[in-house]
Amino acid sequence: MATRTRVLLLVLGVPMVLLILLVAAWAVDTQRGGDQVVRNVELSGRAIGGLERAELAPVVVGVADRYPDATVRVETSAGDVDLDGEQVGLVLDQDATVESALEVGRGGSILVRPFAWLASFVSPYDAEVVVAVDPTLVRTVLAENDPTGRQAPVEPAISGADGQITVVPGAQGRGLVPAEVAAAIPAAARNGALPIVVRAEPGAIPPRFSAEDAEALAAEARDLTDAGLAVESGGTGAEVPPETLRTWLSSVPTAEGLELDFDEATAFADLGDLLTDAGQRPVDAGFRVEGDIVVAVAGRTGTACCEDEAGQLVIDALAAGTGGPVELPLKVVEPERTLAEAEALGINQPIASFTTNFPAGQSRVTNIRLMGDLTQGQVIEPGERFSVNGFVGPRTRAKGFTPGGFINNGVLEEAIGGGVSQYATTLFNAAFFAGLEIPEYQSHSLYISRYPYGREATLSFPKPDLVIENSTPHGVLIWPTSTESSITVTLYSTPYATGEQTGQTKSQAGNCTRVTTQRTRTYVDGRTDVDTVFATYRPGEGVDC
Repeated sequence: MATRTRVLLLVLGVPMVLLILLVAAWAVDTQRGGDQVVRNVELSGRAIGGLERAELAPVVVGVADRYPDATVRVETSAGDVDLDGEQVGLVLDQDATVESALEVGRGGSILVRPFAWLASFVSPYDAEVVVAVDPTLVRTVLAENDPTGRQAPVEPAISGADGQITVVPGAQGRGLVPAEVAAAIPAAARNGALPIVVRAEPGAIPPRFSAEDAEALAAEARDLTDAGLAVESGGTGAEVPPETLRTWLSSVPTAEGLELDFDEATAFADLGDLLTDAGQRPVDAGFRVEGDIVVAVAGRTGTACCEDEAGQLVIDALAAGTGGPVELPLKVVEPERTLAEAEALGINQPIASFTTNFPAGQSRVTNIRLMGDLTQGQVIEPGERFSVNGFVGPRTRAKGFTPGGFINNGVLEEAIGGGVSQYATTLFNAAFFAGLEIPEYQSHSLYISRYPYGREATLSFPKPDLVIENSTPHGVLIWPTSTESSITVTLYSTPYATGEQTGQTKSQAGNCTRVTTQRTRTYVDGRTDVDTVFATYRPGEGVDC
């Protein structure tokens, strides 16, 4: 019985002694202080067991140098994408990694630690590597490198397009979710292995900003624009109403948040419309006629609203909430046609001229001669059209026009600007004989004996109009002159074609007479072609066709 007891005590005592020895050895080996790494620890494949804190730091720096150039592989069912560390802002958190290494072997249940220490002699401890990424960079790089057929989320926005600030809702997208990938990279990097491999699948990508963010920005935009804004430029003032200011505002997502965006192009256009009288218009290089000699004349620069800095001045004024007035600097405006460009147009001699007569002293004479003065010096460049109505605009007293007779739907009446059709007929015939195209014209509804039969044009605003097209390779200068009893329109250019009336026929159109006039054009290279112009005349005043 005593022998069995001694054997039992021996069997139980040996393991107990060994356990005590293990615990004692572990205690001696691991309790050397929290600023020293326990034995048999590796960090990213580098042995760091037993290193003091000061000795550990350079090792961690060496490990950290690997991460900006490290590969981060994102594996998906649709394919993989390799990113480099710099693209995602991958950096090793050195302080956290040092603390991680110093904690190895000192955590967990105290009953388990001695056995884990013993196991480390066979398989070393691995200290965790602590890395961080930049979520903004992850979002950006995934937007450009998503193998899953990414549909981008739509951020909520504000719009002032209709003159009212409204919120446009956002919408979810689909693809690799940036927040999930950003969270997965540090977890996958803990073992220190490179490349870092994460597994991800597509999911719903929420907008970065909420509807509440957009509502807050909309409220800010309304506050900024509610009072309107007074502006001045070159001594001319205007009030920009809130509805216009709001069309200049929208939103843009930035790294810092959802921010107001200012549409400078729209603002410049609107300010230009509001301040059209600001500054002085440029003058294109043009021509004057001395006798029959054409002389090119240099143009001059002008000024207009506004300089590029005007946009920022408006933004600053809105932000300050002063309501203005904001002084907007004028910009220099160059003429559209330079002297060299004018000289290259080939305007050097008369190519056609036509004169019509009128009784002196009539009120309509003022209107005829004024039309000539307004259009004198206008140039029709190659391939361009000249619209009389488009250039002169409505005939008004403010422009100097007076009452005169005109034909309204076959009836003789009087109106401001009456009589200008005589100018139109004179220009029409000059263009006819110059061989130019006349794509838009209309004859008088009653034949007037002072005009060539079937070869004339009337004019009112906005219609009928007279449009002359320059189909030649040279510029054409319009140069009307007048006397007390006549107006002459002379066209100057380089000879290209001449027009000649080579036939005329009449046909009935109900009660009216349809006159067809044939023109033969002869070109300087010997070619010819034939076209026609038309006139329709009523048999008498007030008689319909």
